[in-house]
Parts: sequence; C-alpha cells; structure tokens
Amino acid sequence: MITTPSHSTSNGCTLKKIDIAIKEMIDEAYERDSEDQERLYIGASGIGNACPAAIAFGFRGFPETPPKPRTKRIFRDGRRIEWDVIKDLKKAKVNVLEVDPLTGKQWEHRTCGHIIGHADGLIEGAKGSLSLLEIKSMNDARWKKCIKEGVKFSDRHYYDQVQLMMGMASLEDCHFLFYNKNTSDYGHEVIPFSEFDYEALLAKAEAIMRGDVQRVAETEDDWRCRGCFRFDACWCDELPKRKTMRSCANSVAEHDGSWSCTNGCITECKDWEPWRPKNRS
Repeated sequence: MITTPSHSTSNGCTLKKIDIAIKEMIDEAYERDSEDQERLYIGASGIGNACPAAIAFGFRGFPETPPKPRTKRIFRDGRRIEWDVIKDLKKAKVNVLEVDPLTGKQWEHRTCGHIIGHADGLIEGAKGSLSLLEIKSMNDARWKKCIKEGVKFSDRHYYDQVQLMMGMASLEDCHFLFYNKNTSDYGHEVIPFSEFDYEALLAKAEAIMRGDVQRVAETEDDWRCRGCFRFDACWCDELPKRKTMRSCANSVAEHDGSWSCTNGCITECKDWEPWRPKNRS
C-alpha cells in the first residue's frame, strides 16, 4: 500500500510522506525472478553435499525448491565479494588469472563426461607454477571456526570442492582465501592436493551417475533436509516438467557424456518412471 499524506515543514514547504512496504516489495521482486538455477551436471561446488541423493536430483533435472529471497541475496553478495577479492589480489600485485585466456571465460575442467568444475581463478607463482584459487565469504562465526580448525574440518564441502577441482586440473595446491563479511578480515590457507580424497570424490560422483545412492536422512524432518533445494523433489515427489532419459529410473550416465537405458531406449523413454533414491539399508 502506498499513502502520500501531505504535511508541512517548519519553513512552510509541503512534503509528501510516502509509506511503502519496501521490504515486501523487494522480496516479491526476488520471488518473481525466474533466473534458471538448473545445472545438468555434477558440479565441484556441490560434490561436498553430505546427501548424494540431493546431488543426484539436481543432476537428473528434478525441480529445485525455490530459494527464499534472502538466500538469493546472500548468493548475490557472495558473487560480488568474489569480484572485490580479485581486485584486492591484483592491488597486492598477486598474479591472478581469473579467466581462461583461450576462452575468455571462467576456468572450466571436466572429467567422466558429466563432472564439471569452475574455478574462481589461478595464481601464478614466481617460477611460473600454477595454483588453484578459491574465494569464499563467511559470517564472523564461520570465519573464526575456519581460522581455528582449518578448511578440512570446519567446511568439509569446501575442502571437497577444491580437491575435486585440483584433481581435474592437475594442480598441486589451492590458495583458499576466505573473507569475513562482518569485519572485512581475510583468512588464507594453502590446501595441498590429496590423491586419496580425489579418488573418493570420483567414486561418489560415479555412484551418482549410476543413480546408486541413498538419502542422508531417514525422515523428512531431519535437520539436514531443512533448507535443501531438492526437498520437494525428494520428499514431496515433485516431478520434472519433461519425462526424459536423464530423470528416468532406468537410465545411467556414461563416461562419454551420454545416457544409456537398461530397457534399451535410445532417444526417448518408452517406459518412463521417475528416478528415486535407494532405500536406506
């Protein structure tokens, strides 16, 4: 509602007072935002999700539970902070390669046909060696936890992300730079590549490609399910808009980037049934 009652100031000027529910208007604008969040691949940024079923639902094209307006703004702010951090690195004369010079786009690496990672950039050392650059923004409590415990123990999904990226890009280490949104302080950790962790993540991704995964939780009221972007698909049986081989329970993802059907379908599903996670044993 917009009301504009007139009132006079001490100098006799007449002003109009505007009473607008601005917060609600902004939230509604974000709710109308139809930005497509669909990623039909297994991303390095998501591989650390504790629930492989959630990753699989996204990979197979099941609908996303729309994020709340506040969540969308958090993501927006995180992207903006990444750009500011890149500027700070260049200001400090750090040789940052934020885009692939061959494509002019963000660094991208692929493996197994369906696993893709996008890097925030690369850092070039004094002798020409390259390291992965990963930038994260955090609130004060999370930032302090990361400083105290290290990325591997404070934010395992971030650790898994950079391990998968390093493995795909054949890099030996990662400069993990984390920015405190409350205080503007920086944290920095050099994470070495672990072949063991990389192989474990590849095994996890390949199980997702086969569809051979379970939910992390036994019931929908589990705290790990609250806020999950695949909650409606997982617990409310929300289906994709189109019935394709990707979302069918009879199909598996192949290493050449294609899909194959155990029923022999080639281009379209003749006996489509929605993919579901396997029951917890």
